Amino acid sequence: FNVGAIGVENIKEIPLMSKEEIEDFLDFSLGKDTVMATYHPVTLGNRTPKEEIDDFLNAMNAFPNLRILFTMPNSDQGGDDIRTAIEKYCQKNPERCKCFVSLGMRKYLSVMQFVAAVIGNSSSGIIEVPSAHIPTLNIGDRQKGRTRGISVYDVPSDTDSIVNGMRHILSPEFKKICLMSVNPYEMSNTATNIFETISKYPIGSLGQKNFYDL
Repeated sequence: FNVGAIGVENIKEIPLMSKEEIEDFLDFSLGKDTVMATYHPVTLGNRTPKEEIDDFLNAMNAFPNLRILFTMPNSDQGGDDIRTAIEKYCQKNPERCKCFVSLGMRKYLSVMQFVAAVIGNSSSGIIEVPSAHIPTLNIGDRQKGRTRGISVYDVPSDTDSIVNGMRHILSPEFKKICLMSVNPYEMSNTATNIFETISKYPIGSLGQKNFYDL
């Protein structure tokens, strides 16, 4: 049953904060020179989380005028290495970088209205961000296999690929594409359709899952 993503419906239903309100909370100005970044550890990759975050932050050095709002990684193995690297990076670049453990749903969606792009490897860049009609730079294999819209641009996790990807998504040409993009996860009445689908489905007829002796 393809009914869309609840996260996308939240954008329509949750009262979002104004630019002044969210900037006051963050103590950080937002604009067309600002991106929001989230980088989680990749637990099944062939590179360590430290290698990946080091390449990512090295790529950010190629854009000294870019302001970066970081949200911290999840608690998967390797998350501490990523968190420490981001904190050190923000300490070295306090004039243009700031990090938060979590913004929460309302603040995260509010920030999304006022930044030039979302970068990293979070599922939000695939699912929610396209509905804001801004670019997503999706890095590495963490979201491999997910359906995505044309506003999502995929690159490997090495420094050079990220730098080239940043230049691509921040170009006027790609921003125009994003304005016309359609989010495959955005549908009408998602929550209602989920409820109606479950309420009408003959759940009692579902069989128990089978296990197989290998």
